[in-house]
Amino acid sequence: MDVRQYFEPIDFSKYSGKFKDSWKYSVGQTIEKSTQKVTPANIHKIEVAVFSVPFYNGTWKSSKTNPTEKIREELYQLSTIDRKLNIVDFGQLKKTKSQKGAFLAVRDIIEYFTELNIVALLIGGSQDVTVGICEAFKSETFFSLTSVDSLLDIKKGRETFSATNFLTRIFQKNPQIFQFNLVGYQTHLVPKELFSKTKGFGTHVRLGLLHEDSINAEPVFRNTDVLSFDTNVLKYSEIGGNRIKNPNGLYSEEACQLAKYAGLSNKLKVFGIFETDWDKDNNGISLKLSAQIIWYFLEGFLNRVQKEKEIPENLQMYKVEVKEIDEPIVFYKCTETARWWFEIQSTKGNKHLIACSKKEYDEASGDEIPENWLKFVQKIDELSK
Repeated sequence: MDVRQYFEPIDFSKYSGKFKDSWKYSVGQTIEKSTQKVTPANIHKIEVAVFSVPFYNGTWKSSKTNPTEKIREELYQLSTIDRKLNIVDFGQLKKTKSQKGAFLAVRDIIEYFTELNIVALLIGGSQDVTVGICEAFKSETFFSLTSVDSLLDIKKGRETFSATNFLTRIFQKNPQIFQFNLVGYQTHLVPKELFSKTKGFGTHVRLGLLHEDSINAEPVFRNTDVLSFDTNVLKYSEIGGNRIKNPNGLYSEEACQLAKYAGLSNKLKVFGIFETDWDKDNNGISLKLSAQIIWYFLEGFLNRVQKEKEIPENLQMYKVEVKEIDEPIVFYKCTETARWWFEIQSTKGNKHLIACSKKEYDEASGDEIPENWLKFVQKIDELSK
């Protein structure tokens, strides 16, 4: 199929003309050059595909109030990325007659890009668009979804579907989901009992751990296929367009660092940024910050180390004996990136390398079973039965 039929194409002249003095140094020009060269014959060579979905809780935003267009404008002004990147902006998803139609279109687009090994960068829109993204991975056995959010967006009672409870629909449609992670949540806003309403198992990272060091989320992202980023995770003083006026939350620098970690993940197939609302933003800060979050995702992508865990000479193996386990836990460390994995063997004998941090290695070295290792063992054994 020609995926371009799903989109309203970008008119680059309105950006290059507006920023003509700095355009040749901008990421916008990089995207323009790649976009103009794309054809059905060479589309498989694209590395990153950008598109926007200005769909907010069942309603399409008009051109005058469309935050995704404003985010795109802010992104295009930012400086170009160091290495040549084949990144194409396909434009804005054409309006559909219904919410279901919008989600199905997103599903088809993500399926297409994933089959071609193209990373999709989606500019939303409300976060419920993530439902359409996840539909593309229903047949994936080891599918992992991560939501960067201050809240756990599931139904607490009888509620109509919206961006505040979209995860419930994802879990209903994907009951066999392998892993769901919540990053940046605030414990005073998310009762621990609510996690029982999720599916799969989770490596959840609360806000306090991110404030200690955002590196705590890095292994989670390396195990993630889809990352859904809700800008409401930022504290209100950082971003003026929040739907939720929250005194606590991520700082802008932390949000950009998380986006960079996401870009570095070789497993990540889709990065979506959602909930930026221009109507509530008097000074444009939320638009600028959303664009900068995207820029740092792209910088991370450019620094991916391909096949780092597939090159034996780059990996150091550590076998750690733990009292309560019959076989030693096997860890690997990449000498080039200093990143860690542990190895899990299923009951059928299949081996899986799972991203982790040095923390798991230290726990095992202290004769303690790493909690994250145990979760993966139990889930993989469950799938092997």
